[in-house]
Amino acid sequence: MKTMHRTALPVVVASVVGAAAGSLAWGTSAAADPAPVEKTLLALAAGTVGADGAASEPVVFTGQASITGRVIYDTVFGAPPVLELIVDLSQVTGKGLRTGKAYQVASQAILHRPLKAFEPVELGFSFAADGGVTLARSALATFGVYYNAASGVSTTPVQISTVPRT
Repeated sequence: MKTMHRTALPVVVASVVGAAAGSLAWGTSAAADPAPVEKTLLALAAGTVGADGAASEPVVFTGQASITGRVIYDTVFGAPPVLELIVDLSQVTGKGLRTGKAYQVASQAILHRPLKAFEPVELGFSFAADGGVTLARSALATFGVYYNAASGVSTTPVQISTVPRT
């Protein structure tokens, strides 16, 4: 038994030292990988959401959506890179067609998408008249994201529409 521990001890020590050296090497290679470059764009947002009941009214939306995109690389497991999108619709406002009420959008979302040359995006969001969240309704924001390694991320205008019934 005693001899077994003596011969196993150098193997265990060598394994621990090797693992530590490997993790140090991983840290070095992670620094060599490209750093994510963030790009924020302002996209025009417009569209109309129809009435969804007798008590509601059609709402016309206008404003600017802020869309921030960056590529995230997996330096640990080597998975394919993903595109992270941060969508902020808080600068988009609506106006009721019948009453003229102001409708506010307070929506932000973080999306992870496969890195492709073009990716269509659909994002559901809520809106309410004068911040009355108890009567909030939902709408759909649709836009496209283009990615080019040389120029980065670009988007199409944001189209706002009624959420389709299923």
